[in-house]
Amino acid sequence: MRLHDKVAIVTGAAGGLGATYAGAIAREGAHTVVVDVADGAETASGIRARGGSALALQADLTDEDAVARMAARVADEHGRIDILVNNAGGAGQRPASADIDKIDREHWDEIMAINLTSTMLCLKHVTPHMRRQRSGKIVNVSSRAARGTAWFGQVTPEYIAAKIGVIGLTRQVAKDLGPFGINVNCLVPSFTVSGPALQAAWDRMTDAERARMIEATPLRRLPDPEELASVVVFLVSDESSYVTGACLDVNGGSLMA
Repeated sequence: MRLHDKVAIVTGAAGGLGATYAGAIAREGAHTVVVDVADGAETASGIRARGGSALALQADLTDEDAVARMAARVADEHGRIDILVNNAGGAGQRPASADIDKIDREHWDEIMAINLTSTMLCLKHVTPHMRRQRSGKIVNVSSRAARGTAWFGQVTPEYIAAKIGVIGLTRQVAKDLGPFGINVNCLVPSFTVSGPALQAAWDRMTDAERARMIEATPLRRLPDPEELASVVVFLVSDESSYVTGACLDVNGGSLMA
């Protein structure tokens, strides 16, 4: 097992890709903490049913006090934090416009909070524990949209801006934390149908939008969630010990730059 007895926090893991990441990390032997604003008990119980170790913690990751309590509890219970996967995010619950002149400021702030601010707060409150250990592995999750422009109309400017911010934050934090033996990298995944929200986004696309997405991908298919999870496991394992500040594009070849 590549992560035997490591302590891992995976955010946004109550369902969808986050649950897949948490399950993959747990299968490699890590004590996995499932963190989400929603109840992650089902994800955690599923991990335990398969013989893994998991704890579900409910927390609003845009609330700094809640993030601080979460990090302190994990450190107190396990004595260390070895892995942080900042997966929490999304496009929000309200309809939004793709036109810059119609952006609602409240929606902009919401999207920045759940995608970028939540990542910053987790880094702020988890990395002090890693600094003391002089070791740690961090993966921040961005989006293919951050590498260019939206593939389809439901991806909005505020979401793209937030995910670009995750990439920039990753690089600077990697530079700052490298001397402490902490690796910080970014996963930049393609669109994946995983969980109700992403399934709903796929269902809302027109046939033409779906066809363009597949045709623009040399492998001519969307990724399986486990294909993304395997990259996360690589980035939090010792196999990536000399990889930091990198943004790994997992998009079937749809972007080659």
